[in-house]
Amino acid sequence: MPITIREVSKNEVEALLPLLLLAEPSESALRWSLDHLSDTAYRMEASGLLVGAATMRWHKAPCEIIELAIAPERQGEGLGKQFIDWLIAEGRRRAVAELLVGTANSSIGNIVFYQKCGFRMHEVRRDYFWYHQQTLIENGLQVRDMIVFRYDLGGHGQATR
Repeated sequence: MPITIREVSKNEVEALLPLLLLAEPSESALRWSLDHLSDTAYRMEASGLLVGAATMRWHKAPCEIIELAIAPERQGEGLGKQFIDWLIAEGRRRAVAELLVGTANSSIGNIVFYQKCGFRMHEVRRDYFWYHQQTLIENGLQVRDMIVFRYDLGGHGQATR
């Protein structure tokens, strides 16, 4: 099944919201992020069907994957890794030195996933998720801090190990 990833225009972003809400469950926070943090949105399709979405900040360093989500019924098929590989290649094309991505301290699967994709732990943004109206619990842990990962493109396009 052919996979395609393409940048979407601002008027196409609304169609990505159901998927992006998997990455940021607060719709108001997601919309704020789309208006203030990310400057580019991408759509991943398999056989013409939406299976993934991502938003990026390319125009202000450090470049960062702001949201990334794969449709729940398609998770575990390697699409997330494919999307990350594509974004890393796009970073190289744009001559970016590094890519950052963050996830909640409680998102154990994401923490493992980003490391398997070659990202290294970089920093902790304490109390990042203060804006949630209610206490969120994931994997038995309170969603509180953001763990930030870094992928070093280092001029040679290789992840630092």
